[in-house]
Amino acid sequence: MSNETNKSIERRRVLRGAAWATPVLAAAIGTPAAAASGGPVCPTCIKPGVLLGGVTTTQIVVANNKGTLAFAGLFGMDSSSCDLTLFQPAYTSIITSATLTMSDGSTYAGSGLGTATGTFGQIGVLPGTWLFSGINIPNGTYILGDNSKVHPVQISATVNVILVGLPSLLQITCPVTLTWNLSGLATGIVANVPLVGNGVGTLNYTATATPVP
Repeated sequence: MSNETNKSIERRRVLRGAAWATPVLAAAIGTPAAAASGGPVCPTCIKPGVLLGGVTTTQIVVANNKGTLAFAGLFGMDSSSCDLTLFQPAYTSIITSATLTMSDGSTYAGSGLGTATGTFGQIGVLPGTWLFSGINIPNGTYILGDNSKVHPVQISATVNVILVGLPSLLQITCPVTLTWNLSGLATGIVANVPLVGNGVGTLNYTATATPVP
């Protein structure tokens, strides 16, 4: 084979290698450029809020010393102190988990969580009826004004907030954890006697939620 033929084959090999290498090189160069494009970052101004004056009343039916608590329309997400020039007004909130803590230190995971839309710069309601089941309710007298019995003391929720930045219109997901302290008292009703006996009873519980900064 002549030297000219060998040189021609070698040139073709080099060109083929360059063609395969070019997209890889372009991708490697493009990634840092995108990262440095100055897109929106998650705000730190989103706080827990309350609706309905922060007060809710619910009933707990107790069987085998276990009860279920339901909360609806009480908890909000407060973005009223946020810079309104950073994001589009509409956002989506997706609740991924909720936890109820009782005065005895026991915790319960919530169900009935949901997805909602809200307006940036306001207090938006967090969706769903939050249910906490299997709560241990000991036998005893539950009279209004008696805090010695087991009762809810705190609730928290983890929320994915989907925001659209301005002016870039890039969508970002910002996970936030919101916490509220609960204070309230229960009255028990069993044949007009305020107690839970033999593992059975009904409690009327009124709670006041206070946002934890």
